[in-house]
Amino acid sequence: MTSGIHAAITAAARTHPRRAAVVTDDGELSYRELDDLSDRLCADLIRAGTARQSVVGLHFSRSAEQVVALLAVLKAGCAYLPLDPRYPADRLRYMVADSGAARILTSPMPKHPEDWPVHCPVTQVSLPLPPESASARHAGRTVHPGDLAYVLYTSGTTGRPKAVGITHGNVTSLLRGLEATVLRDIGPARVAWNASACFDASVQQWLRLGRGDTLVLLDEDVRADPSGLVDDLVRHGVTDMDVVPSHLAQLTAPLAVSGIPLRLLVGGEPLPPALWAELCHLGGRQGLRAWNMYGPSECTVDTTAAPVDGEAPNLGGPLPGVHCYVLDAGLRPVRAGGTGELFIAGPSVGRGYHRLPGRTAAAFLPDPFTGDGGRMYRTGDLVRHDDQGRLEFVRRRDRQVKVRGHRVELGEVEAALAGLPEVAGASVVLRDDLPAGPGLAGYAVPAAGTSPTAPALRERLRALLPEHMVPTVVVLLDTLPLGPNGKIDHAALPRPSFPAAPAEDSAEPDPAEPGGPLERDVALIWTKVLGERRIGATDNFFQLGGDSLAVGRVLNRCQEHFGVRLRARALFENPTVRGFAAAVRHETEQVLSRPDNEGSTP
Repeated sequence: MTSGIHAAITAAARTHPRRAAVVTDDGELSYRELDDLSDRLCADLIRAGTARQSVVGLHFSRSAEQVVALLAVLKAGCAYLPLDPRYPADRLRYMVADSGAARILTSPMPKHPEDWPVHCPVTQVSLPLPPESASARHAGRTVHPGDLAYVLYTSGTTGRPKAVGITHGNVTSLLRGLEATVLRDIGPARVAWNASACFDASVQQWLRLGRGDTLVLLDEDVRADPSGLVDDLVRHGVTDMDVVPSHLAQLTAPLAVSGIPLRLLVGGEPLPPALWAELCHLGGRQGLRAWNMYGPSECTVDTTAAPVDGEAPNLGGPLPGVHCYVLDAGLRPVRAGGTGELFIAGPSVGRGYHRLPGRTAAAFLPDPFTGDGGRMYRTGDLVRHDDQGRLEFVRRRDRQVKVRGHRVELGEVEAALAGLPEVAGASVVLRDDLPAGPGLAGYAVPAAGTSPTAPALRERLRALLPEHMVPTVVVLLDTLPLGPNGKIDHAALPRPSFPAAPAEDSAEPDPAEPGGPLERDVALIWTKVLGERRIGATDNFFQLGGDSLAVGRVLNRCQEHFGVRLRARALFENPTVRGFAAAVRHETEQVLSRPDNEGSTP
């Protein structure tokens, strides 16, 4: 008898075989189909010689194939390793080699072998599976609570990402904790898969299959379009969505228009007071229900939950079975209301850092308070209890930051920037005074005999780091400011400045200036989103610091200004002012050609 988290999914398939388990824009899989397909792929993995507790990479975009493959890996008694196809090839190579992955599952296969970033056995997964694999069903292995379920890489202080190992018992504990709190007394739900599999929030989403919920996979292109995303939530009847505050801030307006009574699990970064208040307003107006969730990857996604109500922002209290200790530097409990470091103990605490026993021992300490031989994890977060006993986040004790919900160790980004041959010294900080909102700012001292440009350095980083770790802006300095101790004085790093837009009556117009009203309007929207700067007709939106959140802001403003709806792909495929203006013009012409058109033109 298995104790793996997948056993709950199999049980749901037996109870509700015809219920939709996975929904995409291309169709859906019932629970019976999901269970059968994953059984068949599990048998293929075992027949191929994939050993128990091996690490198996999942190289998929969000798709039904990804869900089938994930469940098959768990049934085979292996641990899955998410590999985002959008990550730089060098980073994927490192993750595969460092984890000791035995096999990679992917779809589709690359057109050219040289494009493939790893060198280990690769299996293509395409639905429907070939019929010859149907002979071996229910061939899964026995799985124990302490067996690894997944290995997930987070940003590392040493300049390289590190992997967290999470067990089946940890994931099962998370599901039970959610069922006892935020999911208490609710029937079958339709849950949006809204996160990359490389982000631990995705675990909170797919594990809902263990209670018979329907998983609705959101296309990455749609996620960057706030109005389009809310339209998809309505179209698919989504009831539950996990989302980070920085993304949610773009969705509140279309959510208010839609009137959809969502259950929101908000986490990944601190929830700002203004957004907290807005969620309270939406709750009273349309029945939207929000929970503020907190937890490090090392403790299986979520460890505390707080209902977002009329009170001030807080982290609430621990999920059932979880222990939260607020301790001083001597590991002693702090007085009531005092600030201390948060330590987490209980069934959510993961196995540790994969293949890194030294770092595991430093962060996962014996729990001296329960006396059950368990461990507690040192989070690095400074917190305190309010007068009602709820936890409040104060700040980090180190240089770890959150960017769009992703954990980023600034040291890893600094190491990548300093490692470029044109750079003699580097520093990276999180700034909240950038025109487009909070973001990473990189500072670089050019190496002797070189003359790099800031955009060129940023492009080099895009080949090394995931999008959320690439600085929004890179600033070139003659020297880095130092404090009395000889270390970099991060507070003295200058605020990035941007070229001002040219005066309208300039006697010598730049030939690269946007031409015509439409291009000028697009350039104006970009300056408002990215900050006051001079933007030419051929400047690249992403080289100027644009990211997926900025794409959403541009699409919202275009809908308001031009009266047309564009998908995020329009900006990804046309990243210059001139190209994007052409896309706006084309979409406007399409709208005007429709018989029932009521739209406006730019």
